[in-house]
Amino acid sequence: MQPRSSITPQYFGLSEAPSRMRQPLRFSRRGLIVGMSCASKLLGSRQHGSLLERDLHTLLEADPSFESFALEAHSLIYFAPAEHGSLQRRTYTPDVVARTTSGAIVVLEAKAAALRAKPNWVEREHLIRDAYWCDHGVRFCVLTELDIRKEPRLSNCKIIVSRARGADESDLSLRLLDAISTGPRTLAALYGMVLAPKASIFATIMALVYRGNIQFDLAQQLSEGSIFSETVSR
Repeated sequence: MQPRSSITPQYFGLSEAPSRMRQPLRFSRRGLIVGMSCASKLLGSRQHGSLLERDLHTLLEADPSFESFALEAHSLIYFAPAEHGSLQRRTYTPDVVARTTSGAIVVLEAKAAALRAKPNWVEREHLIRDAYWCDHGVRFCVLTELDIRKEPRLSNCKIIVSRARGADESDLSLRLLDAISTGPRTLAALYGMVLAPKASIFATIMALVYRGNIQFDLAQQLSEGSIFSETVSR
């Protein structure tokens, strides 16, 4: 029987200030891109190592179904087949571990498609996925640039995150929610129905989307023709 995998620290490392399990990132002559994430849902270290990781953080920040996430917050100890039928102990540290608003844990890896196709990762991926699911009941998802940078979703999420910040007009929020409560409305229609500057209306709508009160189709480019409706469930 194969030994059960384990996770260190407990609870997938999600805490108010999770420690980073990998060595701190440093600038590299080999092209490592080091930057700082400004996502408000991010716990602990904010340093990302690639633009692909940065874009993944944007998707998580804009998605109201996610409550919080952390970078490299735990390590998974699992076992892989070795020579003569033996097992080899291995360690894997994920890029991101996220908690949904329902309390579910999701483990995410941001990996360029070319790197995901390499034999050494192909061999590891299914072992890691099985260990998370079979031993811990947690989904493990590998996302490439084809998933993360899908347009216009990524651009829409960037707009949601950037424009929602600082929008705190409770009266305007209530008036917009009241207008949408009677049925889906286009952005253009909301501009005509609610008396307020367009910039304030737009920012408040993005804040309502960010909080999960209303929604629109992220697969369609955001415009005055975009249709906003109440969020039925999350």
